[in-house]
Amino acid sequence: MAQAQGQLAFTAKMVNVRAGPARDYPIVAVLPPGFQVGVQGCLPDYNWCDVIAGASRGWVYAGNLNYPYQNTYVPVLDYGAIIGIGVLGFVLDDYWGRYYRNRPFYGERHRWSNRPAPAPRFRPPPRAGVTGPRPALPQSPQPRHEVPRTQPSNPSGAVLPGPGAPPRQGTALRPRPPRPQGQGPGAESGRRTPHGEGGERGPDQRR
Repeated sequence: MAQAQGQLAFTAKMVNVRAGPARDYPIVAVLPPGFQVGVQGCLPDYNWCDVIAGASRGWVYAGNLNYPYQNTYVPVLDYGAIIGIGVLGFVLDDYWGRYYRNRPFYGERHRWSNRPAPAPRFRPPPRAGVTGPRPALPQSPQPRHEVPRTQPSNPSGAVLPGPGAPPRQGTALRPRPPRPQGQGPGAESGRRTPHGEGGERGPDQRR
């Protein structure tokens, strides 16, 4: 009966059908990938959906359910509202009383009846006209590795003295006057003083 006239979807992988919309509820059945289920409705945040799978009834995480939509398959987790899947709630005593009276865990329902309901996690709907799974968020650009510039040894721009340094601004080089012939180092080497070199008297001049 087309899974009790529910919205037909398919399992994306091997999934667990649980007795409630959370991962700590007992497992009712295990479905192989590509198994057809009838979605009866989902929680308001479309994280968990109530499904009929063969002779079993239970809850499946909506991220593991694919729905045929615009010539492709989309996850019910993201497209449940666009597809038009109905919204319903979960009351443990009422739900378990309908479907799990013959299950071994029914006698321990007090363990789950007082547990706080999980806070709904709303997610923004996908953009209109986009088919397929929600595209991944753009990646942040990779940091650029810049080569550090070599700093000048003299950042102030001052001219340091040294060999071949240019003259300071406002000064001019004065030409060195030519030396007269016969003068210079060693020019006085041929001249002798009367008292010997350096003006000192020689040993023959002492009195």
